[in-house]
Amino acid sequence: MITREKIEQRIKKFRTVMKRDHLPITPQKLAIFQFIASTQSHPSAQEIFEKIQYYFANISLATIYKNLSKFKKLELVREIEMKNSLARYDGEMKPHHHIINLDTNEILDIDPSEIGSFQIPEKIKQFNLDSISINFFVHSKAILSRFEELKASRLKKSNY
Repeated sequence: MITREKIEQRIKKFRTVMKRDHLPITPQKLAIFQFIASTQSHPSAQEIFEKIQYYFANISLATIYKNLSKFKKLELVREIEMKNSLARYDGEMKPHHHIINLDTNEILDIDPSEIGSFQIPEKIKQFNLDSISINFFVHSKAILSRFEELKASRLKKSNY
C-alpha cells in the first residue's frame, strides 16, 4: 500500500516539474498523474483511461497516451514494456526492478537490494549508463503444474 505521504510527495514533485518546465497543470493531467501515483498495480493506458473517463467523460485515449508520453519524458512515470501486451506505467521512480507474471499480467516491485550486485558487461562501459532495470518474466507455478498434468494426461492417452 502506498502511504498518503508518499502520494503527496509524488504529486508535489509533479507540480514542481510541471511549473519548472512551464507546462499547464490541467485537471485531466493531474487526475491521470494522481491515479498512477496512488496505485501499485502498474496500470496500462487503457486502465487509466477507464478510470479517468468516469470523472472526465470527454477525455480520449489519445489524451491519456499523450500525457503518459510527456510524464515519461519528464521522468515522472516509468513505462514497463510487457511481452505480448500493452505497456504499463509505474509511479515509483526510485530504482527498483520488476517481477512480471506472464499468466496474470501482475507486476510486483523488487528492491535492488534483493538482487545484489552484478558485473556490468564490458560492452556497456563504452556508454554513459543512465539506469538499470531488470524485469523477471515468470509463469505462475500453479498454472505450469496444471499444464504439466494436462501434458502427462495426453501422453498417457496417446500411448493406449
